[in-house]
Amino acid sequence: MKKIVILSLSLAMGVATALAVGYFLMAKPQQTRMVQAQWKDVYRTVGGLVAGADLIVIADHFSAQPGRVVGEGEDATPFTNNTFVVESILRGVHEGSTLELEQTGGIMAGGQVLAISDGGPYEPGSRYLLFLKSKGDGTYYLISHQARYRIEGDILEGVDPTDRIVSQLHGRSLSRGRDLVRKRVKMIE
Repeated sequence: MKKIVILSLSLAMGVATALAVGYFLMAKPQQTRMVQAQWKDVYRTVGGLVAGADLIVIADHFSAQPGRVVGEGEDATPFTNNTFVVESILRGVHEGSTLELEQTGGIMAGGQVLAISDGGPYEPGSRYLLFLKSKGDGTYYLISHQARYRIEGDILEGVDPTDRIVSQLHGRSLSRGRDLVRKRVKMIE
């Protein structure tokens, strides 16, 4: 049953990717507006990062869809809704095999793209270690730039390896990173 679900998700992801690539190849080039994120929660220890997360998961990015827009005109802030297939939960409780992560940034009025310094768009089919906060409505958001690690092969890649906390997970194997997180979870629970 699990294989059928994964194969179905893979097929759907392939079709969605093909449609998106076709759209972007045919669309006019878009201007990107890059902004620096000001994070509310920046941690001084890995233990703090773990304690600050409502949910810590290893998950595969499945799709991205335009989300809500806050404000109007040039000052509007678009959001993107990312769907992930949950592989494992290291902390917290989440029902279901998928989760929705709201990300600041996306397509603005006039086709301009708003991008923030959080690692950019998630790559469909890529695996991530994510430290998330609940929005209280069943969706989540990334805690900070310290909370997102792409899993390349078996190695964790942080958004900003120069950050003291990110550097403790960046470049580690997934199994070593997972063990470090689990040890911190045990310490706080």
